[in-house]
Amino acid sequence: MEILVVQTAFLGDIVLTTPLLSELKRAQPGSRTTVVTTALGEALLRGHPAVDALHVLDKRGAAKGPLGMLAALRQLRRVRFDASIAAQRSHRTGLVVAAAGGRTRVGFRGAAGSWAYTDRVRWDERAHAVHRYLALAVPLGGRPDADPQPMLPVDDAARAHVAAMLRSYGIEEGDDLLAIAPGSIWGTKRWTPEGFAAVARAATGRGLRPVLVGSPDEEPLCRTIDGLAGGGTPVLAGSTDVRDLVALLARSRALVVNDSGPGHVASAVGTPVVAVFGPTVPAFGYTPYGPGRVIVEHEALACRPCDRHGPQVCPLGHHRCMTEIPASRVLGALSTVLAG
Repeated sequence: MEILVVQTAFLGDIVLTTPLLSELKRAQPGSRTTVVTTALGEALLRGHPAVDALHVLDKRGAAKGPLGMLAALRQLRRVRFDASIAAQRSHRTGLVVAAAGGRTRVGFRGAAGSWAYTDRVRWDERAHAVHRYLALAVPLGGRPDADPQPMLPVDDAARAHVAAMLRSYGIEEGDDLLAIAPGSIWGTKRWTPEGFAAVARAATGRGLRPVLVGSPDEEPLCRTIDGLAGGGTPVLAGSTDVRDLVALLARSRALVVNDSGPGHVASAVGTPVVAVFGPTVPAFGYTPYGPGRVIVEHEALACRPCDRHGPQVCPLGHHRCMTEIPASRVLGALSTVLAG
């Protein structure tokens, strides 16, 4: 059986789709799974045991606009798919599933692209995203109660590259690493630079070697945090790609992060996570999944949540959901996850 899975959303969504991929492989022995995803998703899923082929759909590049999309869909039609699964609720995903064909086309009920589906699965607002995605396997014989733990492979070359990079900062293989990821594409999802700096300062007193990670766009933020922490914290933002990030987080004792993609990556490689949630809430179903994670949030603030993603600027102008979370709470959560 040839199965197509479409997931071109954010980094965290791609990670949270991996239990679905594993369950499809279990439910359909001998099947071949192709995943349509972003360039970031292609790097993330390369080598995953439940993925046989990857197809990049560059929504902001080659596949942007009607002609580019048509060319991308034409390429997909070269494979005769028996089943297609839309793990995203957009109209574009419906187009991809319809173009790929297949007797069985599965997606979420009420989605913008649901016109293309033969089987419509309920989107459970109360469930964690991993369980929502797992429900998509049911029309193909999957179990909704299958193992929901996300998993990512760690690339050997990336592991060696990260080890060499850390050695250049005097961090050896046996040192306990604390990864700190202070960025987010959503402005209000970022905890304060002062808070992250306090975590970096306190880490050394706890026998941990802090490192700041993120995308190239987040390098200035990381350097600001390093300065607030007194200098000397390695800034790896901009020096690592997503495969390096997976290897780095697999090598870390813990990660301190906002509600953003690196938290999901860490949980998928078994690394404990402390995640600071501000404008969003765990009830949305997008917390890092699995054991060894603690969510820190301003529970008593009446204006939370203010947005499904987190706006760039606080609608009320105060951003109290983040500015009023002290470093002591995050450090207490870190002690909890490190204690197991």
